[in-house]
Amino acid sequence: MARPYRLAIFAEVTGRITDNSLCSYNYHIGANAAMTGVRELYSNYQKGLEFYDQGLLIDALTAFEAVLKEASPDSPESKLAKFYIGETHMRLAEENLQRGARERAEYHLRQAIQRNPRYADLHYQLALLIAENGDVHEAMAELETALEINPDFAKALLMLGVMAYEAGEHEAGIRHIARAVEVEPRYLTPLYREALIAHEKGDHTFALEKFRELALTDVDDISFHFNVGKKLYRSGDYAGAVEAFEQALSLQANYADIRNWLGLALMACGEHSRAFQEFQKALEINPIYVGALINAGIACAMMGMPEDAADFYRRALEIDPDNLEARERLSKL
Repeated sequence: MARPYRLAIFAEVTGRITDNSLCSYNYHIGANAAMTGVRELYSNYQKGLEFYDQGLLIDALTAFEAVLKEASPDSPESKLAKFYIGETHMRLAEENLQRGARERAEYHLRQAIQRNPRYADLHYQLALLIAENGDVHEAMAELETALEINPDFAKALLMLGVMAYEAGEHEAGIRHIARAVEVEPRYLTPLYREALIAHEKGDHTFALEKFRELALTDVDDISFHFNVGKKLYRSGDYAGAVEAFEQALSLQANYADIRNWLGLALMACGEHSRAFQEFQKALEINPIYVGALINAGIACAMMGMPEDAADFYRRALEIDPDNLEARERLSKL
């Protein structure tokens, strides 16, 4: 069994998966802000994080919007602010749904999509809300958008099939549902078989009832696969962890933390080149992710590239001068 590597995951980032399967991250950008001298920018960002963690979501929005106005469009701060604005709107949508304020919930979902248009799960959540409001065809259009972003989004495939079936498009519905089962075999349940038998007999009402029950099966959330991957990694099943993290990323590829974990699992399997690629992808999403910088350096060192490793450790120290792991690894090269 390959030796697990010491995790450099939470040096600067704390990942949290919320119940609605969206990921929220606490990115510490103080060192970066100090280097650039943008203290007000850093102050607003920190206020936004504090308000966000306290559940003061309107105040958080105000702070993150201020960051967005002050930061240059392509800066890491701007990208992180956009991410959190989308996350905050998503949480506001949840709160409004719980209170039965469906119009406000829809507004916040659309605002979240405006900030994160390539997030398939947001389109999925909006589709569910639109369908509950009675506009099945618009809901189907949102699901199709989600599937354009991620063609293997099993939950969206299944729901699109159920809605098509409900709209009388039985054969199209069956095709979408069968594709969902192909992508996510855990949908292959007695409910699915019962529904197929009823469909073949022409009992579309009973088939629809069973397909609706099948759609309640929660097997493919990002949080599900991410948490499974972490448990497998910690238990020493690194190959299983790789598979789980890849499943999570198939639902939404733009999570730096999941890519960092995938890189660690690949490195533990001895696949250093693939691991390095994942750390690089994590850094494309969040260039100031110190944990991914350190892990990229470790991967380079394992591949016999000490100069590249040193470069990554130095980049980590530019962001976090007090990072002991980066300093220690750099001194040992």
